Amino acid sequence: MRRRLLSCGVLGAGFLGLSAGLLHAEGPTPEFVFSKFVPRQRDVEIETPKPAEYPKCTVKPEKLGKGSAWLITGPNGQVLRRFVDTNNDDTVDQWRYYNNGIEVYREIDSNFNEKADQFRWLNTGGSRWGIDSNEDKLIDEWKILSAEEASRVAVNALLANDADLLRLVLVTAEDLTELKITASVQKEILANVSSPAQKLRDVLSKTKSLTPKSRWMRFDVASAMPSAIPADDGKAAGELILYENAMAIIETEAPPPRNSLLVQIGEIVKIGDVWKLTQIPQLIEGNQVQLTAGVLMQPAQSTAGDSPATATPGGTSDPRVAALVKQLQELDGKAPTADSSPAAFVKFNSDRATLLRELIKATAKDPKEQENWLRQLVDGLTSAVQTGAYEDGLNQLKLLETQLKPQLKAGSPLASYIGYRRMLAEYSVSVQSAKTSAAQAKAQEEWIKDLQAFVEAYPKAEDAPDAMVQLATGLEFAGKAADARKWFAQLAKDHPDSTAGKKAAGAITRLEAKGKPLPLAFAGLDGNKIDIRNYRDKAVLVVFWATWCKPCFEDLPKLRAMYQQYHAQGFEVIGVNLDNTPNGVKAYMQQNGMTWPQIHEAGGLESPPSLAFGVISLPTMFLVDKKGNVHSRPASIDDVRSALPEALELKKPMAATTGTNANN
Repeated sequence: MRRRLLSCGVLGAGFLGLSAGLLHAEGPTPEFVFSKFVPRQRDVEIETPKPAEYPKCTVKPEKLGKGSAWLITGPNGQVLRRFVDTNNDDTVDQWRYYNNGIEVYREIDSNFNEKADQFRWLNTGGSRWGIDSNEDKLIDEWKILSAEEASRVAVNALLANDADLLRLVLVTAEDLTELKITASVQKEILANVSSPAQKLRDVLSKTKSLTPKSRWMRFDVASAMPSAIPADDGKAAGELILYENAMAIIETEAPPPRNSLLVQIGEIVKIGDVWKLTQIPQLIEGNQVQLTAGVLMQPAQSTAGDSPATATPGGTSDPRVAALVKQLQELDGKAPTADSSPAAFVKFNSDRATLLRELIKATAKDPKEQENWLRQLVDGLTSAVQTGAYEDGLNQLKLLETQLKPQLKAGSPLASYIGYRRMLAEYSVSVQSAKTSAAQAKAQEEWIKDLQAFVEAYPKAEDAPDAMVQLATGLEFAGKAADARKWFAQLAKDHPDSTAGKKAAGAITRLEAKGKPLPLAFAGLDGNKIDIRNYRDKAVLVVFWATWCKPCFEDLPKLRAMYQQYHAQGFEVIGVNLDNTPNGVKAYMQQNGMTWPQIHEAGGLESPPSLAFGVISLPTMFLVDKKGNVHSRPASIDDVRSALPEALELKKPMAATTGTNANN
């Protein structure tokens, strides 16, 4: 390997400004590598040693397949960088960056003209694959982009006020044509994503919560699974795959304290290997209600004669309905902001409910369409009540339920749909108005009674699994473990293939774990399997946690101190991280001194490890003794401290552990 391998690659990459004459035949120094070679794309987490550690790093040539490379390793021998010549022309054409020994990011010169034209995130770094067709160091299009990562790009665009970056994740006319979406629906979606620069400025002008330290934290959806819209639904000539109501969570300040902010991503649709947004992201602050409805999941309507020239809002041919839909869209576009007065929220929600009632009347000849508008009304009223933005919403829900009761047959899906949301709103009002612990206990007691009545009346309803989870969870929190087991078992039996059913089966495993081996064997953050059976003769604390869990963060000083003090005596910790994605988890661990192994599988609270134990709150802990059996299920770190001597088989009582030496 000659000097030209690195020098031409550096010069060709166009961002290091280095003369080849500065290089030594034996290769560049670690100081040179770490100071000059940095990822061109933001949002890349890589491992870089401190300057004091440079002397312990090495740079050496290596043979790599048919090519060759400079290999840069860290103080502990871990791989930090690889600069690769894949075609043996003595010029670097791949720049590879690592985190904890795993490649997480790669820049590629695919046409060997000494300029990077592709950027890839890999392994724990994600799956993004960006193309820079004009080689100006900016991504021009995405070749691969997951739904989670599309939300991350959208949030980064929002934080940077970068309309060009946002455009890359907004659907285009070409995308909609590829999806064979009907002309009227195309027109509505393209209107939603038009003028992104102005709309981005409008969004940012309404918030004071974002700070220079704000960052994307995680992707969140109501359902872990995307939705499929069949071709015969009338929206497109082919099947559509999308998330209906996606959210992203922004961390506005680094801990402590930790403040979070919601961003409505909305509908996000799959186009080949890339997911894109059908609307501009919206910040949700204070008592704002999520309001912007998606287009693709709106009620299916007539598309006869559908064309850009004749299409009306929503795709309907009824002028009255079209006018009402247009009014609704205009009203949603003027939704109150976090700084608006309570009166503005009341007026907005009242006006919206009025328009939806008019739409329900106007679509009386089409029961399916009418039912969809009715569901929108019920959802809107429920959300407004739950956020405290519309007190009269509960009375309207009760009135609506009473008015429709004679028209609904027993067991009607619509009857259970309205009834469940009325219950949710009623419970929310009870909790909000409960000023004493006795009043709060009473509200919880009534909620459990209502849930039980609902699942008994509507055992097969679409909301029955959620109601059963709520019921069993409420009973468990109330200390009624036997009753909780009963409903978890019923849910697992009635809905075994649903996410709720799987969570219920896991909850039974959790509740009955004491004295039994813990079936814990899942993938770790590094991709290798972590099996608790490999920890025999150790006392192991298993902690289910997440970066967004405040109690988990507050427990860390005591847990670190306990781990450091008793690790030599056989005390181990296994973390089970329940963030939706691994992005940022390792950085959080490094920042907070979490040196123990970590399990992570995608899905957050609905991931396989979480479902396997029916986790309903964080932190959830198991203390496993040296024989491999569950000793106890501690409710707090203080409980761990009390139970650990017995689990470790220590002869002397364990001294109190504080957080004073947490950072030692």
